[in-house]
Amino acid sequence: MFPSFHFLFHPKLFCALLGFRIRLFNLFIKVLSCILYCVRVVNDNGNLPRYIKPHYYPPGEIKYQYLIWVDRKFSIWICQVIVAFLSILQTIIIFFLSYKGSAFRVVLKLHFLLELITSMPLIATIFVPLGRKLYVPIFLNCWLAKSVLQTIMHDSNRISTSVGRSALIRQMVILFSTLLCLVFTGTCGIEHLQRSGERRFDLFTSFYFVMVTFSTVGYGDWYPDTWMSRLFVVVLICIAFAILPKQIEALGQTYMEGQKAGGEYAESWASNEKHVVVTVTHLEAQFILDFLSEFYAYPEHQNYLVILLSPCEMDDRMRMLLKIPMWSTRVLYIRGSALKDDDLERAKMGNAKACFILSARHIYQKTKTDEHTVLRSWAVKDFAPHVPQYVQIFRPETKMHIEHAEFVVCEDEFKYSLLANNCICPGISTFITLLMHTSRGEEGQKSTEPWHKVYGFHSGNEIYDIKVAHSQFFSEYIGKSFTYASFHAYQTYGVGLIAIKSEGPSEKIRLNPGQYYYLNPADTAYYMALTNEESLYDFRKGLNAQRQKATSAAAVANIGTMTLDIHQIEENNLKTRKRRKQFSLTKKKDVDEASRLLNVNETFDRKSSIGEVLETTAEPDEFDVESQLCTICACHEECIARKTEKTYPPLVSYIDTGFTVCHILKEKRLTCCLEIASACEHCPFRTANEYNWKNPAVIVAADRTCSGLPNPSFLDVIAWFPLVYWMQGKISSLDNLLKAGVCQADNVVVVKEGATSVEEHLADCTTIITVQKIHKMFPRLRIITELTHVSNMRFMQFDADDQYALQQSKYEKKERKRGSSMPYMFRLPFAQGGVFSANMLDRLLYQAHVKNYVVDFIRLLLGIDQSKGSGYLTSFKITSDDLWIGTYGRLYQKLCASVADIPIGIYRTMLMDAKVKLKIAKDDMKKERRKIDKVTISDLVHCRMQKLGIPREDYEYDEKLGTVSYVIINPSLDITLEAGDIVYVIKAPISEDAANHQRTDPRRGLQRQKFGTQTPPPNVTLEEGSKRKEGS
Repeated sequence: MFPSFHFLFHPKLFCALLGFRIRLFNLFIKVLSCILYCVRVVNDNGNLPRYIKPHYYPPGEIKYQYLIWVDRKFSIWICQVIVAFLSILQTIIIFFLSYKGSAFRVVLKLHFLLELITSMPLIATIFVPLGRKLYVPIFLNCWLAKSVLQTIMHDSNRISTSVGRSALIRQMVILFSTLLCLVFTGTCGIEHLQRSGERRFDLFTSFYFVMVTFSTVGYGDWYPDTWMSRLFVVVLICIAFAILPKQIEALGQTYMEGQKAGGEYAESWASNEKHVVVTVTHLEAQFILDFLSEFYAYPEHQNYLVILLSPCEMDDRMRMLLKIPMWSTRVLYIRGSALKDDDLERAKMGNAKACFILSARHIYQKTKTDEHTVLRSWAVKDFAPHVPQYVQIFRPETKMHIEHAEFVVCEDEFKYSLLANNCICPGISTFITLLMHTSRGEEGQKSTEPWHKVYGFHSGNEIYDIKVAHSQFFSEYIGKSFTYASFHAYQTYGVGLIAIKSEGPSEKIRLNPGQYYYLNPADTAYYMALTNEESLYDFRKGLNAQRQKATSAAAVANIGTMTLDIHQIEENNLKTRKRRKQFSLTKKKDVDEASRLLNVNETFDRKSSIGEVLETTAEPDEFDVESQLCTICACHEECIARKTEKTYPPLVSYIDTGFTVCHILKEKRLTCCLEIASACEHCPFRTANEYNWKNPAVIVAADRTCSGLPNPSFLDVIAWFPLVYWMQGKISSLDNLLKAGVCQADNVVVVKEGATSVEEHLADCTTIITVQKIHKMFPRLRIITELTHVSNMRFMQFDADDQYALQQSKYEKKERKRGSSMPYMFRLPFAQGGVFSANMLDRLLYQAHVKNYVVDFIRLLLGIDQSKGSGYLTSFKITSDDLWIGTYGRLYQKLCASVADIPIGIYRTMLMDAKVKLKIAKDDMKKERRKIDKVTISDLVHCRMQKLGIPREDYEYDEKLGTVSYVIINPSLDITLEAGDIVYVIKAPISEDAANHQRTDPRRGLQRQKFGTQTPPPNVTLEEGSKRKEGS
């Protein structure tokens, strides 16, 4: 049996491309019919056919003969008949194919009726020759052409992915085609109807009349003079009022939705420009601004385009940000999800140079957010496996799912390590934050505060890398020891060599590998400097300019007042340049005398107690007897050091935990002994003071470690660490603080779990008020607080009477206007390292696109990761007995020569401006009020201590006023050391065979004689205790 005709022509048998071509041909036929109609009108002389006898019509009466008959040429008639036949044939075929049992429904379609009106009369004239002059309104085919055009645009979605996919363009085409059809219908209709009137319109005059009528009320120079023409104009205007507003509204809605959905990365852009894709769940203007500022701070990124791919809609602040000329041509917003391949294709993820998968800052459900991040990372890896990923997560346990990512920054890892190191090295959070941020050291240079200039200038130091063989800084030290190269590069060029990486696929970065490591040409050196060596186009000229700025900053730091003698500074600069020139000439003459370079430089004022930094390794000195004594429990019968060993934790709190060597108890403590305020049969103590610790405690206050009481896994982890206890309570409760040992503590760390407030900037409200309460009661405490919003740090330790602290706000405003990425850096809580926000870690991931080593370097510096043969970060305090060293340059030499340690910065505490202190002292009313507050607070604390059975002598209200603390990164060699300075040091690695009870005293390198009598201060023991707490 042969297939039926209906089966052969079923639409399913036609492919999409064939259907598109058929509709395109139909559109051509309809447009051609309209063109032929216009040709017929232009060639019409306005007379009746020869075989039609004209009637007489009185003036003002409609001439109906001229409406029914037209003088049509035979050639035009032939063309119109052919076009009409093709058009009606296609309509009949479509009618047959779309027949579904109801022919009446198909016949009543407006499309079919128009086709019959415009085509069948012409075909009928083939058989009726006298009817060839009959008028047919073929111009109505324009509406059929519009319908076909809409169908073509629908079909283009199936065969093309370019213009047809844009709903906005589709709405614009529909509106434009509707306007065109209205104008064309009006033009042809008015022209034909005016044939029956006294004033006849040609085609152009009719078009002019329609345009003027639609756009204005009309000029009156041309007007219809018959009732039929006037009625036609009224009907036409009513139709326009009925159709156009709806389509204009649809166009406006589509445009607004298109604005919300963002743009689309065109193929022409993707082939000619480099771009990176940033996927983020929530768009925050400040968050995106920080990314753009850091990303475009590097010259390598100036020609990059940033594509923001986010499922959320932009708010008003975000729209205003992207309209700024600086970003409008560099940033493209696309609304979509990284989980959809279509949206990834819109962003041209396959051609991207990098993909940043970021998480919104102010999120409370961080675990759920990490799950979304993992899925986005997997989706990008599946769609574009070759595109490097830069992923930001919150929880360390999420790392096991994104091992394929090239760079991963875990907020919790960095945050807790930074806070723990802040207890060992005061202000290290500010030090690391400034080191990570891109800056030119221009902050604070126009300030009237001396410490602003020193602090701001040295904040321009960053970490850079370079091959030793290609470096002008370090190539001359190939074959020399690491400490020798570090010191002499610092003395000569002002750069601090602090780490090295040997050539090889399995090699890792090593911090200060010590004097036993020798530089090789293939090594990669990591150094601190104001600018990288490659940016010094004129090496000597650029280096001299940096030296002059560093010398000026050192002069400001040493003098410490604003009445600087400029001539003295210039004189010092001239003397320093002469000495360095003399130093360079001496070095060129005899390389073998390099170990005695300091003898030539008179700046150091050499003393016999400062050793020489040798090219080769010297025999190590024996450990001092007193440096081996334990300062934790020297008076106890049993030393705690004998109970511990250096090893990996036996238990991990989550999968993919980094293996970190720390001090672990040989025998696990009992669970009942872990709660500090709960007595048991093994430990009867109920308050911290009963333990009689010899060193200050560290209190870590977190929102929660788990829901409710600690779970067994948490207790099992901390049970292996010495001197680590837990307690359930509120940090806002004075009783809980006293039980936890706040009177015996030097540091209180306040950690936030997430944003809990509906209004985002109030997320830190509870933390700020609580910390303020603790600061009022215990002013001597160093409170290290984590905030959600950086802008809220101005409320930390807020004092309306502290004029000096309040005036820092004007410097913040100036830095913000200047475009600084860290306008808050001069706020006293941040400068002294008392405030930290995890948002500051975001820039670490942004820099990784250029500095692929920065994440590993910071992890190693904070102790998150460990590398074999690598040193570690620690600090010590300069006392009055150490001032004989003199300057920071001499300290650098002393540490390198004696114990192979490398200093990297100073944490300095200085007195306020004398004028401010005098102003505060003169205010008698405020002074009296402070005395009353002091007595009231002391009475309250003593009352609660008496109630809890804690000795009153443990509490003393010691208010510290008139001091400012700040960090100096990579100080100049001429900066004079002051008593109270805390020096950040990267110590040389400890030998593996060292006994567990032996420790290296950070101050050992400061001893003036080989066997000194100085006893390590209690804060050395705090270092170990803090590390243990960090490990927990």
